[in-house]
Amino acid sequence: MAGSRPPHTSWSVVAAVLLLVAGGVAAVFAARSGSEFMYDLEQTHPALSRVAPALDPTTPPPPRLSQRVVLVIVDGLRYDTSREMPYLAELRAGGIDTEARSQYPTYSKPNYVNILTGVPPMASGVRTNRFPGYVVLDTLMDRARAAGMRTGFVSDNDPMPRLFLRPREPERPPEIEDVNAIEEGTTEAAGEALTAELRGDFDDARYTPWPGGFRDAAEELLAGGDQLVILHIALVDVAGHAYGGDSDEYRAAADTTDRVLRTVLSKLDLGHTTLVITADHGHTNRGGHGGLEPEVLRVPLILAGQGIVPGATASGALLQDISPTVARLLGFSPPGHALGRALVELMALDDEARGRFVALDTTRSARNAAVVAAAIHRSRQARLEKRALRLGVLIAGTALTLLVAAWLRRRGGIRLYWQSLAVGVPAFFFVYYTLLGTLGQRFSPSLLPARGHIATELVKYGAAATAVQIAAGWWAMRRKLELPDRLATANGIALVGLLIALTPVALVWTLFPGPYVEVPGPRLLVLIPAVQVSVACYAVGVALTLAVEVVVFFSRAVDPRVRALRLEKALARARVLAELAERGELPKRRSRRRG
Repeated sequence: MAGSRPPHTSWSVVAAVLLLVAGGVAAVFAARSGSEFMYDLEQTHPALSRVAPALDPTTPPPPRLSQRVVLVIVDGLRYDTSREMPYLAELRAGGIDTEARSQYPTYSKPNYVNILTGVPPMASGVRTNRFPGYVVLDTLMDRARAAGMRTGFVSDNDPMPRLFLRPREPERPPEIEDVNAIEEGTTEAAGEALTAELRGDFDDARYTPWPGGFRDAAEELLAGGDQLVILHIALVDVAGHAYGGDSDEYRAAADTTDRVLRTVLSKLDLGHTTLVITADHGHTNRGGHGGLEPEVLRVPLILAGQGIVPGATASGALLQDISPTVARLLGFSPPGHALGRALVELMALDDEARGRFVALDTTRSARNAAVVAAAIHRSRQARLEKRALRLGVLIAGTALTLLVAAWLRRRGGIRLYWQSLAVGVPAFFFVYYTLLGTLGQRFSPSLLPARGHIATELVKYGAAATAVQIAAGWWAMRRKLELPDRLATANGIALVGLLIALTPVALVWTLFPGPYVEVPGPRLLVLIPAVQVSVACYAVGVALTLAVEVVVFFSRAVDPRVRALRLEKALARARVLAELAERGELPKRRSRRRG
């Protein structure tokens, strides 16, 4: 019959439409999961916030080693770069020259909280710079104010003070004896913080924009009588993100910071003041932090002034140890949720006081570690239950997908030519994961820019891979001249590619369900959103390719010139068959047996 389509033509269109729908659903699901991944890491009410702070007994009163502590956080300062700063070298020479380790994930907000509460990111619930709420843990400032001291803060940046804005009348949970009975923390809406009347942890907080900038604000605050002053300067971190930690610009920013600190701090009377200088993290040579690179983990820890033992050193110091150390210097209890210890080996203490502080810190840390361990245990049990349910859904979904695909292939709607598949399918994945492995700092969380979102970075690699995917798919089908055959081949490439892309996403969805009480390791922290973004980007490429093929298919199907050409071909075939019939040479048709 003139103009009739081959038997598989309509099924090619059906298969293309089904793949477009399936790809669209997968893209939306994967894009949403990828964009929400960083928020799923956060816990606005972690397990520790649900127990009362474990504070020191009020008697006997602890010794006070310093009249004032000035804690300086140089954002993003690497340990090796800090050794090139002249003013810091002078402080080291007359005080304590040691180092500390940042704690994973090595982003800024998690380690601001770590420094000021003694609670590392794994337990604080603050895991990335996207944390949406306020800190509900006991802080160094809480303990200082409870001891009748004033606290002050100066920064050339604003995220840190906003972390410590809280409702004016926070509800303290009752003391709970059985840590196994503690409810697991849940993620709550960030908007909750915006509807309450908030208070800060600082009696005096000055941050950008401030008249006169950081230097004037710091000098004015230090001229007052605040016993605990926290200075935060972010110039080095900005240069690290922009130019890398091994750049001249980064070193120039460190030199400028060193001169500013000399101007601000050199007027202090170190006979009555203790300086503590550290950083929240370092930077990779290319710029960035978040992972476990040595240059990111190692940060300076310098102490100078009253109450310390010049020349002493600390082995294995962590950022979580800083707030207990500052608290002991000022003579009050460390934050009650802290997991860190006071670095008593650096302090001018007698043996009795040193032993008492070690015992108190050990007791507090053990209680808090038990709370965290109980929450992790419950989350693992809940994860196992989710895995069992999701595994059943995954098996059923996979079986249904394969059955539908096999059914469409039997009817010619999907064609699997290995030559086309070998070119059209791997192109996206090769380009995407090559870019991620090279430009993404070897699958490290340090690929993330300042205040950035990991999915946004991954989409950049996905867009480049999608362009290559589309070009490779068209090249693979260049010899498929018949439109139904082209569409069926495109369907085959789309099906196999989507199955490959969806396989790791399905495994992640099954094996690593959120929310995350435990933070995934560095590779998983990148790969989980990476596979989700890959599905979204690959599905976009599939949609564009199939949409073009379907449009071309229908446009040619209704094109009068194409219809006329088909009619001519059909008439030519009819004439040939008629001639063969006249000569008795018409081939016999095979009869198909029906089972």
